[in-house]
Amino acid sequence: MRNYLLWSLLVLLLAGCHSDKEAEQPKPVGYFRLELPSQEYQKFDTAVLPFTFDYSRSAYYEVPKSSDTATWVLIHYPKQNASIEMLYKWAKDSADLTRLMLADRDFVEFHYQKASGVTTRDFRELGAKEHVNGLFYDIYGKEVACPFHYWMTDEQHNFMRATLYFHFTPNNDSVQPVINSIREDALRMIQTFEWKKNE
Repeated sequence: MRNYLLWSLLVLLLAGCHSDKEAEQPKPVGYFRLELPSQEYQKFDTAVLPFTFDYSRSAYYEVPKSSDTATWVLIHYPKQNASIEMLYKWAKDSADLTRLMLADRDFVEFHYQKASGVTTRDFRELGAKEHVNGLFYDIYGKEVACPFHYWMTDEQHNFMRATLYFHFTPNNDSVQPVINSIREDALRMIQTFEWKKNE
């Protein structure tokens, strides 16, 4: 009788553990869906800067108050919480221009510690116009602060560098579609960039 009661209790316990519902499973790791803007462009042209280029219609620019030696141009992407930060400088001679290019190389090399890889492309490969020379760096890695960077010069007096920054700590793997989209905008900037004449 005692064995019968124990077996009956065991059967009831096992029956109570059975459910027609599927057992709940943890949700897989995923990323939020990104809505990217269409690639439409407008012209950047101000009276105070010696260059023009096309930039995205989904962005807006800001030219903060400049110093005697440098001018910032910020291309803001509000929906992506990102900016391309451009710094323009006038070089007084070829030695000054070389110094700016070497300083820029040091800036890129600083990012190597977090990078899983870096590729460099000459502006001629990217379809830049005449008298617009420079290098474009793709900086790969989940935690790199700037996924791409480039500099340009007319090899006389004008020098400008530009870097993509996010205004949060990104996981570059998760925002790669945004990086790719803004990179396309940067390539358009490079291909349409012109130094104004008589500058």
